[in-house]
Amino acid sequence: MSTSLGAGSNPKHAWREVDRVEPTERLSDFREVFHPYDESTASQQASRCVQCPNPNCVAACPLEVPIPQLLALTADGQFQDAAEMLFTTQSLPEFVAHICVEKRLCEAACVLDKPSDPVPIGSITRFLLDYGWKHGVTEPPSLSANGQRVAVIGSGLCGLVAADALARLGYGVTIMGSPLKPGGRLVNGLPGFKVDRAVIERRVRLLTERGVEFRMGIDFRQDITLAELRRGFDAVLIALGRTDAVPLTIPGAELRNVCQAYPFLLHYTSDVPLQTPPVEVRGRRVVVLGGGDTAMDALRIALRCGASEALCLCRRDLENMPADPREQRNAEEEGARFLFLSQPVAIGGNPSGFVTHVRCLRVLLGAPDASGRRTPIPMPGTEFDVPADVVLVAYGFAPPKLPPCPGFGDLALDEQGCIKVDASQMTNIPDVFAAGAIVRWPVSMIETVRDAQKAVVNIDRFLAERRSGA
Repeated sequence: MSTSLGAGSNPKHAWREVDRVEPTERLSDFREVFHPYDESTASQQASRCVQCPNPNCVAACPLEVPIPQLLALTADGQFQDAAEMLFTTQSLPEFVAHICVEKRLCEAACVLDKPSDPVPIGSITRFLLDYGWKHGVTEPPSLSANGQRVAVIGSGLCGLVAADALARLGYGVTIMGSPLKPGGRLVNGLPGFKVDRAVIERRVRLLTERGVEFRMGIDFRQDITLAELRRGFDAVLIALGRTDAVPLTIPGAELRNVCQAYPFLLHYTSDVPLQTPPVEVRGRRVVVLGGGDTAMDALRIALRCGASEALCLCRRDLENMPADPREQRNAEEEGARFLFLSQPVAIGGNPSGFVTHVRCLRVLLGAPDASGRRTPIPMPGTEFDVPADVVLVAYGFAPPKLPPCPGFGDLALDEQGCIKVDASQMTNIPDVFAAGAIVRWPVSMIETVRDAQKAVVNIDRFLAERRSGA
């Protein structure tokens, strides 16, 4: 196949005539691996879209991004118009471009996925974002101030998205959080090779310019109460997402150099001083337990830090593992190895208390669970050992907890400890709303963006009725 359309070519057949191109460049540092297309490549790749009358990609997109229109404009070289459409239809378009798991959503739904390769929608969106920034495309201005104020509890992705949307609607917004810097896991746990921290810092500056106030470093045990928040603001949105990591509960979990993956990541992704010392992996065999995105991050950081080996033990197979396929492929390209259908059952150590190996069982995959992935079933008598000098546990996170703020204990919770909300995302306490992980767990980042946007629509409706005296 060629990489460009020749004279007399039919644009409808571009998907057969133009190879899919991934803008990858493997680096040995913590900078982003993916680099944007140039204009020619973006146009060629967008031309592969067959412009379905009922596009599956849009149906699969939680944010209802106008994908066919963006691709049509890009294919035609109308980059300015395409960037303006992206900036107009999406709040915080950089999050759509950088954190979306398009390989599981729009690209997985593309009709070209089987006969060819799907259109690289994510990479084209990244190109449009960068093109817009470079060529001065601006976001829609905020509406005039309406005199009402909203407190947003939580400075992570959900809180930032909600604050931006509320500020655009004319509300005075104050974000409150316990970390010293806003951004949540975007700046405390997400490696630079996935999202450049400068992108997050740029958004925080734009929010400040839009009038959003940040109150960081709050001690929720004594600095505020829910009653004070309700008196000082017209509405409160609880958008907390940070959680505790799921512990390892098999024999040997207490051995030295058996550590949680998330604190390991923090030493390379956060500017906040940590109380725990970094885990030394240089020249060591690192085994990561788990198959999600945190596990992929741990593998890739371990390799960047000089690990002699980085092996992922996953109970499921490649098709059913929870990680974004792109992240798994990146880790493999960088040298990580994967041992699928393997369940750790014990950690072995030496007389000095250091880990030496992980004992595993082979598993079979049974019926699908609630997530749609097939359930691992251990097979007795299939034990085997995997050598290890360092074990990093990446079994995900527990449901988020409410801060120890006076009055928050009056909120109704479900059996998981998540806040109960009605159809409008209001809690059992009037004028207190909740969204994101604190409402339903687990939730992906892109679903968090959608939930934040939905919460804003309902808050705006609620406060508009108050303004009108309804």
